[in-house]
Amino acid sequence: RGRRLREYMELLVNNFNLAAAENVMCTNTVSVSWDGSLYDCDFNQQLGMRAGGGAPRSIFELESLEQLEGRQVTVDSHCYGCTAGAGSSCQGATA
Repeated sequence: RGRRLREYMELLVNNFNLAAAENVMCTNTVSVSWDGSLYDCDFNQQLGMRAGGGAPRSIFELESLEQLEGRQVTVDSHCYGCTAGAGSSCQGATA
């Protein structure tokens, strides 16, 4: 399993597309969990990686959507899945 994951990650990294990265959903959408916690995307929510970059940590702390603008998105290696090739998002291709 480890070898296959490394090969898959290598494929994603080698096919990184800057144009796709500029339009990923985490730059303009948030995911909200059942308890109101905010996440930059559904993948981060499943991994327990909460929204960062000064963004409110909960919808109950959110006074205005403007608080979410310009925030630094929490990223990790799984983000290559949305930035490889034509990109991927809930709305389809990003590039």
